[in-house]
Amino acid sequence: MKYAIEYEHLKDELVMNEETRWQFNQVKDSANKYRLELTDEDFKRFLKLQASDEDVKWLMHKMSAYKLSFTDALITYITY
Repeated sequence: MKYAIEYEHLKDELVMNEETRWQFNQVKDSANKYRLELTDEDFKRFLKLQASDEDVKWLMHKMSAYKLSFTDALITYITY
């Protein structure tokens, strides 16, 4: 069974054009790949990072593999 959370309740608020749609889908797909159930706030944070071309997949991998919070994964990313 494929793990999939659609985050539809955030789509209307966060998707404004094709670029933000692509960014939204990148964050959503990465979260599902790493089986992360993101809070609304963490999803929005990841969306900002995606828009800044940061390594969202690396952060999500760390969160998933090491059971880190968003903040702890971000600190690991900054100090890496």
